[in-house]
Amino acid sequence: MEIVDLKEKYLPTYLVCLEDWTEEMKEAGDHKESWYRKLKDEGLRVKLALDNDKVCGMIQYIPVDYSPI
Repeated sequence: MEIVDLKEKYLPTYLVCLEDWTEEMKEAGDHKESWYRKLKDEGLRVKLALDNDKVCGMIQYIPVDYSPI
């Protein structure tokens, strides 16, 4: 297993919460993409867990100023 920064190659999978196999996520619209585009320049960072080049987990972190904490 390898932990990597989010790369453009994996962005479509990330934007559907790693559930690109389900129709429900496709029906959810572009909410995650809008959120990501808004916050990526504000400090949002994403790490992905890869197993044989397949995404199997993710970690998202953001400055507390943008968090609901």
